[in-house]
Amino acid sequence: MSAPAARHAPSAGALLRRQFRLAHDLLDAATDRLTIEAAHRRPPGAAAPAGACYAQVVLCEDLSVNGVLAARSPLAHSTWLGRTGISELPPLAGSTDWRAWAHRVQLDLAVLRPYARAVYAATDAYLAALPGEALDSESGEPPMCLLSALLLTLAMRRGEISCLAALDRPPAAGAPM
Repeated sequence: MSAPAARHAPSAGALLRRQFRLAHDLLDAATDRLTIEAAHRRPPGAAAPAGACYAQVVLCEDLSVNGVLAARSPLAHSTWLGRTGISELPPLAGSTDWRAWAHRVQLDLAVLRPYARAVYAATDAYLAALPGEALDSESGEPPMCLLSALLLTLAMRRGEISCLAALDRPPAAGAPM
């Protein structure tokens, strides 16, 4: 890279913040189309309802960034306690019964969306304050591994939600069955 280009190249932190903003925007675009009925509809097979996928990825980010990386109390357990729009939090320890939780949880999307935006803002604030050396892939620091996993989880859940939402739409006129 030339010297002028290097001076204008965004930092690793700036790129990571941009990636999270894009992932959040794409997740919001997928979930904004969900009706409350579509959010709770149980799809065929073992898949979880779209709303449970949304709640899970937001909670995962809150617990990972605020609870683990920032070593603070997650928003769902502190400033947003009782106001996440999620009827119950999934079991965090001693249980792997995610599917049972996903099928019984009830969501208030109008309340869940502001909680999600608060989680996104907390993630952005954490990333903005993260020292550059914590993002050095050679350093072996845990933040980079967990943040990469979160980005992948956001992308996968967004895709899952989009697929589940597509199951709710009637086929386009003239489309083969």
